[in-house]
Amino acid sequence: MRILEDIIKDEIRTAGPMTFERFMDLALYHGEYGYYGSGRARIGKAGDFYTSPGATPVFGKLVAEIYLSLKEASGLAEFEFVEMGAGEGHLAKDFLDSILRLHPREYEEAKYTIIEPFEGMRKRQREALAGHQGKVTWLRTLDELPDPVCGVFFSNELVDSFPFHLLDFYWEGMKEFYVSLERGELAWSRGPVSDPLIARYFNRLGLTLEPGTKTEVNLRACEWVRRLSEKLNKGFVITIDYGYSAFDYYSSLRKEGTLLCYYRHSTNDNPLELIGEQDITAHVDFTSLAVEGRDSGLEPILFTDQTSFLLEALGSISKALSEAGAPQEELEKTGLGLKTVLHPDWMGGAFMVLVQSKGLNVPGVFGKTRNLIGELGLPDQRVAL
Repeated sequence: MRILEDIIKDEIRTAGPMTFERFMDLALYHGEYGYYGSGRARIGKAGDFYTSPGATPVFGKLVAEIYLSLKEASGLAEFEFVEMGAGEGHLAKDFLDSILRLHPREYEEAKYTIIEPFEGMRKRQREALAGHQGKVTWLRTLDELPDPVCGVFFSNELVDSFPFHLLDFYWEGMKEFYVSLERGELAWSRGPVSDPLIARYFNRLGLTLEPGTKTEVNLRACEWVRRLSEKLNKGFVITIDYGYSAFDYYSSLRKEGTLLCYYRHSTNDNPLELIGEQDITAHVDFTSLAVEGRDSGLEPILFTDQTSFLLEALGSISKALSEAGAPQEELEKTGLGLKTVLHPDWMGGAFMVLVQSKGLNVPGVFGKTRNLIGELGLPDQRVAL
């Protein structure tokens, strides 16, 4: 998208080199030409990457069963499901299709909200959800929620696409990567750290990175968790994404960082190309999400891989399909879908899940799930970012 590239170059000429966070914000979320902002992003075979909801409807069915388990355990009459960044609408459709078919009484009470800022994405979601008119509410931002929610805030592969800062570590300290101009073309440069919160980010984790390390810091993810806590009355925040604990994320094994770009199911590490045409991501530091949430009123109760998380609902969905008299063909397709999202060598092991709670304690729901929360290494002292 040469137009978007020219917009970026003009801003650099006017204001000087821009942080990578600013560049990524424009490349992905510019309202007219950004990868997501324009509605150009596509998920699935004809797009640039796959997600679990796009790979198989079984994912949405399993999430629906987990939601119903949490609702029942909460004892709350109203228990809303809020999906943030709904992609093509696959999860919402499969979620509601499953509840309508297998739990019709629950469907009557179900309230599904999608937080989606981009019209192009909302249009595709509405098309996918045409069979559930009146059950789904679309909002552009969390600020549009009229009251704090009782229920679940859910995201799948959302946080990895939040614009982040890129850092380079030297013996004398940190420097930040900037996008600048060199002979009229976009190029990398290094300069002073743009935000004092970056140093505090590492100090709060008690981490000192080795010289020669290049890595990312996602301050927007921390801000997002704080906002979720403000908008949650009682319930849960469920975050699914690829990522690590802070100890693993910032270890010497990842001295080049985790930045990746996705274009037509191939990856590269050059975000300065294909601007507005490719996705840009980095893995998620789940420790910082948990710490920020804890300091904002969200208690981390579960950290595990996607396989372990979804296995909790396997018995429920199998029983429900059997009671509904599902034909053999459907059962076979369900089995294949389960392999896709549960197999530890595929999506089941590629993604991690963090569950945070507020005002509710439901140990029975995840009592048998393998819990790796000790690996997050949460510091005892609470220090606000």
